[in-house]
Amino acid sequence: MSIKYKKCPKCGSTKVLKILYGMPTHEVFLKAEAGEVKLGGCCVTGSDPEYYCKDCHNEWNKNQVIDVAYDQINALIASVGGFFGGYYEVEINLISKELKWKHFGAGEEATYEKGIRNATATKVLEELKDIDVLNWKAKYVEPDVLDGTQWSLEIIRNGRNIKKYGSNMYPDGWKRFCEMIRHTSGRKFK
Repeated sequence: MSIKYKKCPKCGSTKVLKILYGMPTHEVFLKAEAGEVKLGGCCVTGSDPEYYCKDCHNEWNKNQVIDVAYDQINALIASVGGFFGGYYEVEINLISKELKWKHFGAGEEATYEKGIRNATATKVLEELKDIDVLNWKAKYVEPDVLDGTQWSLEIIRNGRNIKKYGSNMYPDGWKRFCEMIRHTSGRKFK
């Protein structure tokens, strides 16, 4: 899932117009009269709204949409591993503030559970936002390698859950993501 900036964060409508700033050309003025764009005025401050909802008249910018998207994350379940080293799985529930860590492989299984503080939950969300995890592609697969390391991530949200996975290929930010999981859990995750 990529973050959908042209969806109203207030009412969910997709009847959205781009807000244009500065002196409009004749063509832009005609588009505004036809209801295809909204004119925002001549002054630009740097924190101006970028979009306008035709249904509820809400105005917003991309940063506000990003905040709303990450605030809808309730939990995440991440796993990584391969045949020889076994698999690690971590579930972080940001609502109940619970963390579950598991390693299984070679006929053995180890588990660990702990509670997390509100500050830790907030830091996890901030790190996910910095890593841009919601804009990762759905899959990263190296086609010429049959074994190796596989990973998956399920993001539990209000509404639709998001799943991402890979085999021997990783998104930008994967190392930081693994470091965040290790730091939060206090356990191995690779």
